[in-house]
Amino acid sequence: MPELKQKFPKPFYILFSIEMWERFGYYGMQALLVLYMVKHLKFSDIQADNTFSAFAALVYAFVCVGGYIGDKLLGNRRTLLIGAVVLALGYLMLGLNSEKFLYLSLGIIVAGNALFKSNPSTLISKLYQTNDHRVDSAFTVYYMAINIGSFISMSFCPLIEKIWGWNWAFLVSFMGMVVAILNYIMFSRYFRHLGSPPDFKPLKITNLLIVIITTVIIALTSTWLLGHLVVTHTILFIALTIVGLLFVKEILRSNSSERIKLIISAILIGEAIIFFILYQQMPTSLNLFAQRNTTHQLLGIQIEPATFQALNPMWIMLLSPLLAIIYTRLGRKNRDMSLPGKFALGMMFCSLGFLSLYIASTFFANHSGLISGNWLILSYGMQSTGELLVSGLGLAMIARLTPQRVMGFMMGAWFMSTSIAMLLGGYVADLANIPENITKPVLSLNIYSNLFLKIGVASFLICLIMFLFVPKLKKHLKT
Repeated sequence: MPELKQKFPKPFYILFSIEMWERFGYYGMQALLVLYMVKHLKFSDIQADNTFSAFAALVYAFVCVGGYIGDKLLGNRRTLLIGAVVLALGYLMLGLNSEKFLYLSLGIIVAGNALFKSNPSTLISKLYQTNDHRVDSAFTVYYMAINIGSFISMSFCPLIEKIWGWNWAFLVSFMGMVVAILNYIMFSRYFRHLGSPPDFKPLKITNLLIVIITTVIIALTSTWLLGHLVVTHTILFIALTIVGLLFVKEILRSNSSERIKLIISAILIGEAIIFFILYQQMPTSLNLFAQRNTTHQLLGIQIEPATFQALNPMWIMLLSPLLAIIYTRLGRKNRDMSLPGKFALGMMFCSLGFLSLYIASTFFANHSGLISGNWLILSYGMQSTGELLVSGLGLAMIARLTPQRVMGFMMGAWFMSTSIAMLLGGYVADLANIPENITKPVLSLNIYSNLFLKIGVASFLICLIMFLFVPKLKKHLKT
């Protein structure tokens, strides 16, 4: 694919590698966490789904803090490195004693992710001019880094758990973070010209102390919140309100050209929230569905149930280069599909992914209540296409529509919307709660198929509404 090889500057590949190994760590843990709580800690489905969803929500909720620290206090590059070190500590504690340190280690992972998450994306955005059509292609391929790392860890961590146990499987995440840190240290010279203003000034010890104290507060607060889910939900909705008010403030202070783009960003972020509610089903309801109601085989190969989640990154890796080439060629011909159009199309694919599982559960299950694992290939393929069109381009949307002066905040606002979606996704997963007295797959199958039908129909209706607004939003994007 020569178009891809010639396009990206060297810093892109270094940041690609760092992101890949960081995501290796996170998704290796994610693949197992709900199953660990249900099978090992004996949590109910609702408790496991809600705990994981609260953790995932907190992971994204504090990204605004990391964006601000990267923009204003330490710089994007320094904040990225500190976040990676904190993440490594969280994974290490989870691997050493996952029962004793479960909530504390997850709290530390939340703090590390807060510092890390938005800063690589911000550095990528600084490689391109705001209106450069190549930014879609860059972020699509960059998004593939996430999925290379997650595919490897999701494929092997369940197998490691089966052979050596939960703690060793979680330690793999720590190893991934060590590799990410080494990548940064060895190759940081290639992106020293990138960053926010603090990156190019001497480090202020006062700012560093503020960041350390903030990190400790986030970690301890998150630890406590994971044990008090009602409080967590309340605080996160309040935080979303605050971010929304700050968003409105930025819209009001912008000039007319910036204002319309920020308003369109707000609309697309709202659409993305709906997508991420669906995305949150992968580690929760879909994960448990694969455990209980599928034959644990892919194309005749026996696998661990948690490994089905690796189908998502596998499809992303296959589709990302193809979409990147399509975006580039359409951009050169001035025929690039609009961001609103891509978002609506992505929602349609997500809808079809869930409807396919409803069809499989209703018409193709065997007498025991099991469907072929191969149906998940189709479902994950459709959902992954939708993910590339929505989540993969969400960062490109921010980079394209946002003034550089608030880039870090807007990246954080994007992740904050993801946080609330993760929380709401937990509520949706609760609709498929399987009581402890139901152990036969034929009984749980009906519960899951009803959930998939509701999700599929609701998301299809939403995508139709989104398509209706595409022409108007596209017109404003050109003004």
